[in-house]
Amino acid sequence: MYATLYVPQQPPQLITTQGLVLPDAITKLVSIPERVPLLLNCAPGLVDILASDTGYVAYSIFDHEGQINHSAMVALSELTGVRFGYDEDETLCGTILIVQE
Repeated sequence: MYATLYVPQQPPQLITTQGLVLPDAITKLVSIPERVPLLLNCAPGLVDILASDTGYVAYSIFDHEGQINHSAMVALSELTGVRFGYDEDETLCGTILIVQE
């Protein structure tokens, strides 16, 4: 398992997976470990799950209106097959954390 932190206008950062988990293999339920809001620099109640499946989970800050995160949009598109555009409803903004197998 590995984790990548995508901060707008910075290169992606591989981070340690200590304290991070993938969705449950049977139920596919996703938890939000205590470390996630610390990495995203937000309150625990603002963590949003962008996408998940048995092999990955992507977290962001709910309704964040910061800088567009181009590198996270590319990475998440490649991982999920979902294409992101540049209108308000299709862009990813702020810090994104992707944990995957």
